[in-house]
Amino acid sequence: MKILFVEDELSRNIPKIIRLFKKFLGDDNVLKLKKLEEDESGYGAEPEEIKKILNSTGIIETEYYFPSALKNIYENFEDYSIFIIDRNLSEKPYQWEELKKIDERFEQNFYEKFFEREGDYFLEFLITQNVNVSEKFFFLTANTTDSLKNINEIQSHIDFGRFKAKNFIDKAESKELEKLKQRIENNEIINLRKENMLYLQILENRIAKTFSERFFHLLKNKDLKNVDEIFENLGTIRNIFENILTEFAKVKSAPEICFGKKNKSQIIMRNVIRWINDFDKEKKKPIYRFNSNSLMKNFFYDIQEICSDFGPHAKSVSKGFQPTSNTVNALIYELKDIILWFDKSIEELSP
Repeated sequence: MKILFVEDELSRNIPKIIRLFKKFLGDDNVLKLKKLEEDESGYGAEPEEIKKILNSTGIIETEYYFPSALKNIYENFEDYSIFIIDRNLSEKPYQWEELKKIDERFEQNFYEKFFEREGDYFLEFLITQNVNVSEKFFFLTANTTDSLKNINEIQSHIDFGRFKAKNFIDKAESKELEKLKQRIENNEIINLRKENMLYLQILENRIAKTFSERFFHLLKNKDLKNVDEIFENLGTIRNIFENILTEFAKVKSAPEICFGKKNKSQIIMRNVIRWINDFDKEKKKPIYRFNSNSLMKNFFYDIQEICSDFGPHAKSVSKGFQPTSNTVNALIYELKDIILWFDKSIEELSP
C-alpha cells in the first residue's frame, strides 16, 4: 500500500513536497528536489522530473495531469493507503473525450461540474468503491474558507460521516500541513512498506511486481492466528521461495535434473536445493555453490519442508505440534535472508 499524491503544480510546491514526504524521500532525493527548485533557467522544474524522483521511492506515486490521475485511481485505487489530492487540477488543459475513455461514467456534464474541482470527482468515485475516505483521503486547497464548488455534495458526505471537514488541508496553513505530515509518517502500512522496501524492490526487479505485492500482503498478515490463515501464509512463503529458485535455476542454467521431465519450466525444488548445496561423498564434505553455506542450506530446507507439510494444499496434515503465527514470522525472516542472497548471487557467474 502506497501514497498517491496528485498535484498539478509540482514545480511550485517543492518545499511542501519535501516537508510532507521527507521521511520517505531519503537524503539523496531531497537533494535532487532542492536542486530542481534552484533551477536557474527561469523555466522552472519539469513536473515529470519531480514525478520521477517521488515515484523512485516505491512509496509515493505522483500524478500532475488529471486524465493520468483518473486512470491511475480508476485502475489502481486499492493499491493506496493514503490519497493526497489537490482539488483544482486544471493547470494543464484536458479534454472530456480523454476522461470518457478512461471512465465511461464521466459524462459531458461532469466536465463542467468538476472543472477546477477535479479532485471532487476522485472523492465521489472512491466513495462508490467503498473506500474509507474519512481516514484515507485528504484534499489540498488554496484556501479552505473559499466558497466551495460542489459544496452541497461534499457537505452531505460530511453530515453522514462519510468524510471529515478536517480532511481539507489549506496549503498556506503550516499547522495543517504538519498534522497531515504526522498522519502520513505514523501510518503503519506505509511504514511497513518503507521498512521492507529493499526486499520488495528485489522481488519486483528480479522476478515480477506480483511477487513483490504478494510478499507485502504476507507481511501485513504475518501475525494472523487463525489456522487457515497460518496455512495460507505458509503457502505464500513457499510460492515466493519456489519462484526465487525457479528464476535462479533459469539464470544459472541449472542441470536437467532440476527441471520436470514433462514441463521443463517447472523446477523440482528439492533437486535445485541439492544442486546449490551439494555434497562430495568421496571427501565427505559439503559443496556450497553461489555464496550458499550452512545458513542458506538450513533456510532452504526449512521453508521447503515446513511449507510443504503445512501449506494450504498439503495432501495431509502432519501430526504433532502445529505451526503458529510465530512459525510464519520465523520463516519470513529466513525468506528475507534468502531474498538478499538471491539478489547478490544471481549477478555472479556460475562456477
